[in-house]
Amino acid sequence: EGSCDVENVGCNKQWYQRRVRGSFFEMEKRYLFAITLVLVTVSGLAINVNRGPPAKRARLEKKAKKIAEDTFLCNVNDFDCSESSLKNCKRSPNYKTLKQYCFSLNDHEKLMGHLEDIYNGNDELKSRSKRRLEQLDDGFTSFSEVDAAGSCSIGGGTITTFDGYSHTLTGGPCTYVLAVDRTISKLVVYGTFVSQDGGKFANKLINVALYMGADTLVLGQGYDINYQGLGYDTPAIINDKLVVWRDGQYIYAEAKALHAHIRWDPLGQLKIAVGAQYANETLGLCGLFNNDASLEHNTITYNYGSNDLTANDFSTQWALSGCYHEDAGRLAERMRNCDTYLYTRLCSVTHAAPDLISCIRDETLAMRYQEECVQNLCLCDDLDECMYAESLRISNDCLDRIGVSIDNGALREYLDQGYIQAAIPQNYAEVPTTSEELGNLKNFGQPYEYQDFMPAGSCYVYGHSYVHTFDNTAYRTGAHGCTYPLSLKEGIQHYTIYGTFAAEQPTGALASSLVYVSFFDLKNRVRVQLGQGLEVNYEGSAVQLPYHREFVSIWYDSDQHHIYVYDHDLGLELRWDGEAALRITLDARYQGETKGLCGTFNADSTDEINLLKETVVMPSDYQIMVQAWELPTCSHKVSDYNPVDFCLPSLQDYTSCKQALTNVKFSYCVTELPPIHFIERCEQDLCRCADDEACKCDVVSAYAQMCQDVINHSLDWRSDEFCPRNLCLYNKNGCLHKCNAPGVCSCDDGFELGADGKSCLVIIAE
Repeated sequence: EGSCDVENVGCNKQWYQRRVRGSFFEMEKRYLFAITLVLVTVSGLAINVNRGPPAKRARLEKKAKKIAEDTFLCNVNDFDCSESSLKNCKRSPNYKTLKQYCFSLNDHEKLMGHLEDIYNGNDELKSRSKRRLEQLDDGFTSFSEVDAAGSCSIGGGTITTFDGYSHTLTGGPCTYVLAVDRTISKLVVYGTFVSQDGGKFANKLINVALYMGADTLVLGQGYDINYQGLGYDTPAIINDKLVVWRDGQYIYAEAKALHAHIRWDPLGQLKIAVGAQYANETLGLCGLFNNDASLEHNTITYNYGSNDLTANDFSTQWALSGCYHEDAGRLAERMRNCDTYLYTRLCSVTHAAPDLISCIRDETLAMRYQEECVQNLCLCDDLDECMYAESLRISNDCLDRIGVSIDNGALREYLDQGYIQAAIPQNYAEVPTTSEELGNLKNFGQPYEYQDFMPAGSCYVYGHSYVHTFDNTAYRTGAHGCTYPLSLKEGIQHYTIYGTFAAEQPTGALASSLVYVSFFDLKNRVRVQLGQGLEVNYEGSAVQLPYHREFVSIWYDSDQHHIYVYDHDLGLELRWDGEAALRITLDARYQGETKGLCGTFNADSTDEINLLKETVVMPSDYQIMVQAWELPTCSHKVSDYNPVDFCLPSLQDYTSCKQALTNVKFSYCVTELPPIHFIERCEQDLCRCADDEACKCDVVSAYAQMCQDVINHSLDWRSDEFCPRNLCLYNKNGCLHKCNAPGVCSCDDGFELGADGKSCLVIIAE
């Protein structure tokens, strides 16, 4: 019998009768009817043509031809897009698609010419009849509220679509279609992009043109508006469709009847917001608005998206004609020769502006910003301007996400600092592609086996009892003056690492910090204890560094003042700064096998609360868990300690911490390590500490260490005025008698300080 599908249809009476009960009967019935109708109609007309008079035959022949064209010829393939062809296909179900197709071929150039006429002030355009604008009071702030269901934002060369998909414009300087409704009758938004410093890639938006039926509105780099070729001041009611006004550094255009809202920052930042009526009805670089960010690449032809379109094709297909675009090979070469390490650091500097810190709390969002920023800088020939555009982009996004408005001038002032300007290459220069060889690690005097260490995760303990777990969860322990297991292998096998905390005040204000670290290699029966400064004890005896044994190596990095303990048999490393910050690093064999304050190391940040032995009722918060991990030998009185949340930080505490942690020297770290969380921890510490400066510097030091780990580069951040290191902890800084923090030598009575500032000479009276 064959399958009941359209491809195998016989279109004869016998076939039709045999398949009346087929599963696709209704569809085939309609298909058969349509084919039969056309064939009968055309055949009937042909028969009548032969039987009637010549005039009638001509009319019938024309009618038959039209029916055939409507039915068979109204498709995109080889369609000539003439007015007569469109008119003939007006009743065709393909008419809408054909109109869009012809728009892509012809009307782009017409609209581009129209746009150029507006900017050039063409006399013929000016003479057109115009609708009278009604000026509003300067205090006007809103005309109508558009119920925005989706928004598209454009900043620098980055476009974030209505569905949240971000892509980088890789075409050349040109005018692009940002958003257009499928009927091409309600709203068309064009953006004119230029390149920075005469480059070949579009990375700055300078003009926005809105086409709404017969009305044209252009917003440029100034704060005036251009309607139908003439300039007007804001605010103004243009007609019943549109109102335009200025609020601070933005120009707003609202079209209530069209359910659209535009926000324009003349420095090149744009937001397009539309109502739910545009769902599944948009095309252009702002995407399809179909709640599917996985298929945003579209053209007039591929008007429902296509996985076959590259990002470069997506960009250039929506560019108006007459523009130059680098080919895919040159684009790939440009990206390949991009110094991504440098640009990653520059992007972090850009995001480190003090006013932006509240906007970048989420690390996932920060990493997305950084990836987009690097793409933009790689295609930019004026890095300073592109970094400024990037900071403006984050600022505009911040306004949308959390309602914080940031002054553009403050962002420019931040980037103009000499420290930052000195780090920015002034002119674009291609960097040859290089490959890094494995094993080329900096040697601090560690044993050769250290080269084989493959770290899989790290836990940090720092400040006044903060822990950052292997699975990237940070919490305040509320630790008392006591010893706690920081990390151990489940079942108390292989290793155990303890941390001993000391409270700053005898009564305890929960301002306790780490003062001793004890490492037990249970497998090889080795114990190492680290204390303040260079205090190192191996198996009960003090040792000088470097110190190497069969399984354990210990050495001192004099540049960073860190002590390293590496157990190559267990695949474990400790790094201790000699004051209050510890890093524990494990290799992959311990994933999902750890317990203690550093968490479970199972890539799940939601189950960090753990006990040595699981119980039916687990602790409800981290502080209860920490108390459960206290060693039985602890002698403190819990009643002497205040609760963990008793302290409310002051504005002074916040300001002090913010100034320290947004120091420009940390700007390389901001994207991967947002400082806002450390500012909050710092102000909590200052609220509890007696020595504010020391407590603040403990958190700042931990942030600097974690930052250096993230960027794999050392930072020279300390100075005599800013958190000087207490060198007295490290062999008394070479002082032969006394050492006074942060490292100044002095002498006992009867002695005077020598010329070297370290030794002491007997005072001999003349």
